[in-house]
Amino acid sequence: MTDLDLLKAYHDVEAASCAHDFVALPADGLEELQPLIEGHQPSGEHVTMWVGYDGAVPVATLCLTLPLLDNLTSASLDVHVHPENRRRGHGREALAFGLEQIRAAGRSRVFLESPWTSDGDEGPAFGLLRSVGARPALVDVRRLLDLRDHPVGPPLHPPPGYRVVQWVDRAPEEMLDGVAYLLHRMVLDAPMGEMDYEAEAWDAARYRSAEDSALRRHRTRLVTTVVHEETGTVAGLTEMGKNAHRHDVAFQWTTIVDPEHRGRRLGMVLKSWNHQQLVARVPDVRWVNTWNAAGNTFMIAVNEELGFSPAERWTEWQLDL
Repeated sequence: MTDLDLLKAYHDVEAASCAHDFVALPADGLEELQPLIEGHQPSGEHVTMWVGYDGAVPVATLCLTLPLLDNLTSASLDVHVHPENRRRGHGREALAFGLEQIRAAGRSRVFLESPWTSDGDEGPAFGLLRSVGARPALVDVRRLLDLRDHPVGPPLHPPPGYRVVQWVDRAPEEMLDGVAYLLHRMVLDAPMGEMDYEAEAWDAARYRSAEDSALRRHRTRLVTTVVHEETGTVAGLTEMGKNAHRHDVAFQWTTIVDPEHRGRRLGMVLKSWNHQQLVARVPDVRWVNTWNAAGNTFMIAVNEELGFSPAERWTEWQLDL
């Protein structure tokens, strides 16, 4: 069996899992995954994927991400089990295998995430995660914007002294340092609950590498920034991503406003302009996904003003080995 055959099996399981569990939250497309088996890793990370079989039937997937530039004692683990093969121990076996790989890599902290059910009950993975010693560290809420019900309106004008700068896929050279600084601030500023997660190491070179990785993975990146005209500082940033070949769903990635420039509705400026950019480029888009920590009241208010509604809660778990 070739690596591509294994990747197709991996994708089939993950796609079935996401389609069964979620609305408008599809698995990554095969074209997004294939560069990973061709030696093209994301910027600052190493990703390894496995598919688990029951006889000849692919039943589970495992994705292990190791940060390479920061959080060097940590790892992230993602497990999916095909809906037709759940409650048979496959998830437990996949998790145990993943934890073995993490220990072998010399990492001692594991981050995992698991959704609650759409009815608000604990998800099926909660008991398994508790049984291996993981603890809840942060509650997120996925919110979903249906652009048929909430079409994009005119963007909010920036306040005096600020201007909007936008791009698709590749940042202007003069924006790189400011954007990298804001990405470094994300963990410092965003609610992280009880997660022991360090600030990420970002610079201009890493951001360029992340852009290259997105393009190889057939992902379109839509970016809006707000620049403080007097100083030239990048005061705020928002990014959305989408599969370049799938036009119905988009994903909110980073949104951050520098603390020195808050209190001016720059979050709404950023998102309203980026939503306009999205629909201008992708008229057929319907859904936009976003996640917010339950305690991030400012960004939740912005998202609700734009029309986002809660889809389900997620719990971020931490396991110290």
